[in-house]
Amino acid sequence: MTRIPVSQAPALLPKFNLHVRTNPQPGSDTYVYDAINTDIGIAASTSDVCVKFFEPSTLQSKGQLKYHKDQITEIKARSNSLLSASKDGQIAIWDLRQALSATPALTFKTKDPVLSFDMSIDDTMLVSGSALDKNCCAKINLWDPRTVAQPIAVFENSHSEDVSQIRCHPSISHQFLSGSSDGLLCTFDASQTDEDEALLYVANTGASISGCGYFGPSAQYIYAHSDMETLQLWTNEATQLADFGDVRDLAESGVPIDYIIGCKYDSQKESLYLAAGTNEGDIHLLHVGAGSFEHVQALQSGHSGVVRGLNWDLGQGWAVSGAEDGRVSWWATTVPSQPPSPLVQAISPTASSQKDKSASSRASNGNSRRFAPY
Repeated sequence: MTRIPVSQAPALLPKFNLHVRTNPQPGSDTYVYDAINTDIGIAASTSDVCVKFFEPSTLQSKGQLKYHKDQITEIKARSNSLLSASKDGQIAIWDLRQALSATPALTFKTKDPVLSFDMSIDDTMLVSGSALDKNCCAKINLWDPRTVAQPIAVFENSHSEDVSQIRCHPSISHQFLSGSSDGLLCTFDASQTDEDEALLYVANTGASISGCGYFGPSAQYIYAHSDMETLQLWTNEATQLADFGDVRDLAESGVPIDYIIGCKYDSQKESLYLAAGTNEGDIHLLHVGAGSFEHVQALQSGHSGVVRGLNWDLGQGWAVSGAEDGRVSWWATTVPSQPPSPLVQAISPTASSQKDKSASSRASNGNSRRFAPY
């Protein structure tokens, strides 16, 4: 096994301290898929097909939204709005200025389970990625949210398996990225409604993609991580920059990791970070370099099970996480006035929290300098 170079760099980020966490009801097997910050507080999508809201400073309940009929696959926050997508084939937009109700302000419907979606930077394009249908088509649907009619375009030939991730470019309103279980990363120019004309670049990662996104000062780079817990970096023109192989190999360097949670780009410091977790609920934050990692810190005692979602704002100094133990945890760079209450072990969920791992030992060689572009 080739050891992935990793060093300690705690000064790269301010320390996140656990301020408060929820405790699930005794006997509950509900777990949290994701947790994000919105204009009215923390929103968490849960396995009982709800979006639940909490006050950040106390995590006291503020109500819930229950609309979807199947698993909620992704939630996003916009100004005064919450967006949710589901395997029921719908994307819903909720006006958070109104009282929480079972009726969204807008809905966009497809015939296929929606696995991921995103909205363009100027709110003029909504893009969704779907599961493979009975005709072996994996569709990407594009809407103009201002019209709320049929999709303005449907791309169905670029991927041969589930479209697991959609990410819109952070500054170019008509460009977006898709990742799929077929291992392909596709970059599109949505100003072209013909799929062949719209498809700009294709990169083959060789592994089923679980997450991807843009990073870099001009969003000129792409990260992609897989179901096999591998991580790769690419240019947005499909040139590979780094292949780290299986990041679980970091255990050989003293950083225990069981799975990847996601990546986060800090535009202020122009740095890419990897968030990874353990089956016991610890979260590790690592700075991603050129063929190496710097371990920044571990977030501990917030969870006792697999962490499904982590979102943070470095500028405002907060982080929020959700896990299969049913808990939502709120972290901040300020020191809490008193320690959180003792962690109470949750009832084990009926769904398995263990991922099927391979024994892959691939890792890229590289020096310990930070990734050259940032």
